Amino acid sequence: MERKIVEQLVSGKGFNAICRDLKVGKNRVAHLREKAREYGYLDGSKPIPPYPEALFPDPVDGRSLKTSEADLQLQGQRQWIEDRLQAGWQPITIFEELPVRTGRSSFYRFLHRHKLIDIGANARKTLIEEIVYAPGEALIVDWGKLRDVIDPESGKKRILWMFIGVLGYSRYMMVHLVWSYDVPTTLCTLEAMFKELGGVPKRIVSDNPKCFSLEASKYEPLLNPVYERFAAHYGTTIECLPPGSPELKGRVERMVPFGRRLYQAHGNGWYGLSESQQYMNKKVAIANGRIHGTIRRRPVDVFSAQEAPALKPLPGIAYEIEEFHEGTVRKDGHVRFRGKYYSVEEQYRDQKVAVIGNSRQISIYHKGTLIEVHDRITDPYISKSTKECHKAPWQRSLMDGSYYRKRAAKLGPYVEEVIVRLLMQGNGFIDTRKIWGILVLDKKYSASDINEACQKALSVEAISYRSVLTFLQLKAAGQQREKQVMTAEIKTSKFVRPIEEYQQLLTFGGNNEH
Repeated sequence: MERKIVEQLVSGKGFNAICRDLKVGKNRVAHLREKAREYGYLDGSKPIPPYPEALFPDPVDGRSLKTSEADLQLQGQRQWIEDRLQAGWQPITIFEELPVRTGRSSFYRFLHRHKLIDIGANARKTLIEEIVYAPGEALIVDWGKLRDVIDPESGKKRILWMFIGVLGYSRYMMVHLVWSYDVPTTLCTLEAMFKELGGVPKRIVSDNPKCFSLEASKYEPLLNPVYERFAAHYGTTIECLPPGSPELKGRVERMVPFGRRLYQAHGNGWYGLSESQQYMNKKVAIANGRIHGTIRRRPVDVFSAQEAPALKPLPGIAYEIEEFHEGTVRKDGHVRFRGKYYSVEEQYRDQKVAVIGNSRQISIYHKGTLIEVHDRITDPYISKSTKECHKAPWQRSLMDGSYYRKRAAKLGPYVEEVIVRLLMQGNGFIDTRKIWGILVLDKKYSASDINEACQKALSVEAISYRSVLTFLQLKAAGQQREKQVMTAEIKTSKFVRPIEEYQQLLTFGGNNEH
């Protein structure tokens, strides 16, 4: 309307005609005529700007020129606020740690008025569909890095992790600080969360770290057997979400930066894990006691009134936390676990297996299937646990209790040694013909002769059935010749005098003279 009035004034149209055509009051037309004359539109010194540019600037609101008491207080802390915004602090953290007391709305108006709200901000706005949970239905968990810590003893940098759990219905949050997210630490932390809740949710929702899932899948992940056994003990269900789907557990994904935000005011000083955990517990308790932005209720009140009664009771027996290792079966058919070796069947050589161990047993899994169980080795002088069924046939034959060695031991120690040497000769192939050839020699020869023949064969390193048989035959032939000589000497004619008589006659220096 202002543009139409000024354009008609510039064209020379009369005052009353403008009021009549545009149906506006004379005061308004008179006011705009004075402003147009002031800006030089009427005398032609300044052209009318093209539409939609305004002909006259907006009037100044005098209220914005006034300064409130809260603004004066915050002006004194402006540099302090800017430093923390540039350091990456969230505005709500700065508000909580302000040295002066002021209202939250006044604080945010101050940030917007002085254009401080966008300092250090890297916000991302997306539309996410809400997932609704029933009371006690789900505990949503996730890992997140909290900060880097310089170890005062070693001087090395370590990562301090947060393990965050959020109940799906009440939004009740728990945060535990740990140094690693291996299997024992994860299960101990979950157990501590169950104890804090006083019960067990129907399912645990997570993504796919190795401590939960050995192989992620869009349809059916390959779960960690230790995690499955833990869930079975507590009677809960595992839900590992498809990879690349953080929106399916947004309630805990959003809590990871929120957990860092809670810790921001702690500063960079490090006074130990327990001190940081106590500080985080204090901040989490404050967060659980505030009105949640989505449910518009306090999470701690909703948990106490509705969700805690819906949780399953804790089992009467505590779960023994198990150790987990993922390794490859070696060429000798053993897999290593905590410096000891445990055997599996030959078909699993060079295959990836998962090993689970507690204080008593070692369980070995291949692609989620249990393939072997061993008693855990606790003797420091024993390094291998090998089952008889996993040994090769020639290895089983070498055992002290094998049939071949038992039978050979009855014939003599040298016979047993020869049999053992024959078993080891084949490098896995056993020529039982040689072994049985020696063992059945007792049908023709005595045990002492066989043992003596084996001793001679060992002395000349002639370890074979043919060598032992040759020594036996040589001894038997010698004995036969001696027997024949003795028999020949004994045989005499009835007309021949005994040789003793002739010997007496031939004795030198005898008493008889002829």
